[in-house]
Amino acid sequence: MILNNVKLILFFIHTFKQSICVNLNNITLTDIKTLQNEYPNIMRVMLKDHPYYIFSYNELKYCPVHFSHLVDCERVPYEGIEIKDSILEYVVDDCIRYKRYDLGYAIIVNAIESLGFTYMYQFCEFAIEMNKKGANISNFLKIFSKNLKSKIMPIFNKEWISPEPYECILNVYKEHKHKYENYEFNKVDEKYMSDLLICKNLMKDKVHFLSKPPEKSMNNMSEQNLISIQMNNNTIIQELLTIGSGPFKDITGYKYETSCLGDTDHHSGKIGKIHIFLPCGHGWSCENCIVLNEQCPVCHQQITDLLDLQPRCFLDGREARCISCRNQIKDVHPPSKHVMMPCGDGWYCSKCIDNKNCTICRRECKDKLCVNL
Repeated sequence: MILNNVKLILFFIHTFKQSICVNLNNITLTDIKTLQNEYPNIMRVMLKDHPYYIFSYNELKYCPVHFSHLVDCERVPYEGIEIKDSILEYVVDDCIRYKRYDLGYAIIVNAIESLGFTYMYQFCEFAIEMNKKGANISNFLKIFSKNLKSKIMPIFNKEWISPEPYECILNVYKEHKHKYENYEFNKVDEKYMSDLLICKNLMKDKVHFLSKPPEKSMNNMSEQNLISIQMNNNTIIQELLTIGSGPFKDITGYKYETSCLGDTDHHSGKIGKIHIFLPCGHGWSCENCIVLNEQCPVCHQQITDLLDLQPRCFLDGREARCISCRNQIKDVHPPSKHVMMPCGDGWYCSKCIDNKNCTICRRECKDKLCVNL
């Protein structure tokens, strides 16, 4: 038993140290093969005509790239690749055959994005319609939450798909929790339904790119039919979104990519770790440049130590969220990012950094660092 636990720990250490770097301006065949191997089940789905994922520009059909980041080439032409009513695997095979790797990569991730958004969108619709009937959805909410945490969000984080709709739903149930015991929404609540509608609107342009789950209006459906659809959607998301134990990805090649203070030619997606200067908290610097710095290049304060962090913390252009209270840092005053010392976990907002123990590793907080990027 102990030996098996040791093997498991070593496996996770090995997996954590692995590095996959994808340059969005230079997608390779290896990048596509990696996606195909990681998400084999979704490769079987059929793609539908879609105004967002298959849009016209100057009489040509294009695919949006990249789903949550600005890149030099923000769209790629389909150039004769048949998409509508085609199996995703066959579409990607055609892309590989014609060496359209950027298109193949974008289509796979767009399919993943649309599947996840469609599931969240239809749950919001399900919750709204059930609330109109004064029906309790607490058990369905537990299943939905489990699928979000174990299926959708790990994949969205790994593939760098925007979590904004997920965070919207999270905030809705956080806001309304105090009004109901155990999230038992068993009476009509106009504000609750209105808040869910806002979340739906965040996703409406990106849903139903795939043939399943099927597009159905839940308006005025019976409670039994609503439950049947939601249960079917749970099954679909569990079957299609399977993911291996691969590492997070470092993404490069998009506009406004954060550069090392020591050398603007170095980007965090191309290196293993980045360094924050102590005690001032400015950063960041890559391992290639840190040996050249005795003073902080920003404030010229003497560097006495370093804090090592993963590149993903800084490459992602999305708003930072506190790992303790889950509020966006920008909404907390003062809107500053902190990491807890000595563990180095973050981000914490200016209020939660005063916690006695780290939310992630539970180590005692000895000090804190305000990071200035």
